[in-house]
Amino acid sequence: MTDTARLDQAETVPLDESLPTGATRPMPEQPTPPPGWQGTPRVAATGNGSGSGMTAGAFYREAWRRLPRDVGYMALTAVLLCTLYAAFPAAVLGGGFRDLFNPFVLLMFFIALFVARWLGQFEKLRIGWADRRPIRPVDWTPRWRQNWWTRTGSAVANPHYWLYLLHAAVVYPIAALVTVSAGALLVLGFTWPIAVGGLGLLNSVSAGYYGGITSGSIVALGFLGLLSMAASVALFPLWARGSVIVHWWIDHGLLGGFRAEVLEQRVAGLQASRAGAVTAEGQALRQIERDLHDGPQQRLVRLRMDLSAAERAIDTDPAKARQLISEASTHAQDALDELRALSRGFAPPILLDRGLVAALEALVARTPIPVGLEVRLPDGLELATEIQRNVYFTVSELLTNTTKHAGASTAGVYLGLVVDASGIWYLTVSVTDDGRGGARAEEGHGIAGLMGRMRALDGELTVSSPDGGPTEATARIPLGALNGVPTVHR
Repeated sequence: MTDTARLDQAETVPLDESLPTGATRPMPEQPTPPPGWQGTPRVAATGNGSGSGMTAGAFYREAWRRLPRDVGYMALTAVLLCTLYAAFPAAVLGGGFRDLFNPFVLLMFFIALFVARWLGQFEKLRIGWADRRPIRPVDWTPRWRQNWWTRTGSAVANPHYWLYLLHAAVVYPIAALVTVSAGALLVLGFTWPIAVGGLGLLNSVSAGYYGGITSGSIVALGFLGLLSMAASVALFPLWARGSVIVHWWIDHGLLGGFRAEVLEQRVAGLQASRAGAVTAEGQALRQIERDLHDGPQQRLVRLRMDLSAAERAIDTDPAKARQLISEASTHAQDALDELRALSRGFAPPILLDRGLVAALEALVARTPIPVGLEVRLPDGLELATEIQRNVYFTVSELLTNTTKHAGASTAGVYLGLVVDASGIWYLTVSVTDDGRGGARAEEGHGIAGLMGRMRALDGELTVSSPDGGPTEATARIPLGALNGVPTVHR
């Protein structure tokens, strides 16, 4: 029976309350792509706090929504400005440059590099709490690695230390002073009418405190006070949001990693992907060769020997010849079954004819244990053929391991989309089971080969399998892999 015919007759186990006892759901609920999803979305349009792609009204409403976090960030900034960011620049630059070649001053300058790094990392934590847009990580790898002294001394050769020092000693204190002062002016604009009104209550006009102020002047002063309070309230969220954005851009420019470092990491990742592809291909070929040698080849050799013996005995001992022919028929059937099992490691015709989802449905339908299948993909999504083939092979291999080695009674397969903090969409496939656990990635074995396949697609495979179970293997592949960014037909 073909996979297509088997699929038409199969019923997969749904992932709901009717799942057999002991079954596990494949993954937590995943975010569904937005309507009209098209490739990799632009992060700016999702309300990241920068205001890019927003109307003025939307930005103002977003400023009110973020006001508690923004005010908390700026309040702590004011406290740090009066303490750390006042003391640190004074300690570093207080002596000017006249003692620059003093050994003690040089030592303090060297220590200031590490203090500035600590302050910068603390600031990145704070700004990450107020504005969740990611800042590129910094490569702190020592330039010199001979011993502890050279690793520590290599800080002077790392430009990030000097940028962090510039940030902590000069740029950030000035920016904090400007933004905090602007907020203080708004607070003053709101409080001065209250202060003046309070003084008016404490010092009545009849006492002559205000001299010859007329009632018209009092009305004008009251109107001016109300206008000042209203303007302060209206501008306060804009000040808070704008101040956080200013600080984020300063942190992004001085505390973030260099684009060249990101490119270097990308090149290293591509080299690892290429090595993973070669390793995975070699392991797959060795596995196929070993399986062919240990299985069908031995069956076919025994089949040939039985047929030769039957040919010799057909005239002298017909009964024995019939017995040998019967055994040969059994070996032929066994060899055929083993060849069919081996063919499951290749892309089946149903994958090319009806797509990845149909191929996975056929795969779980012929698995010996109940397998739940949950698919959360937008309609019309097109994936590169290589991605579909590798995802199918990964699920097939994981389910094979589950049935052969895990001792599981049920399993689950999840296929869907997730998006990371950078707004990049990933195709995610997860296979879980309720088996004994203890699955590990060992050199030359199946899971290590699957990890190599994922690295070849710029993706990754993670396995969580504590002793006693359950086991969960999750593969993530960026949708831009192999330049095959999927599209949705309208």
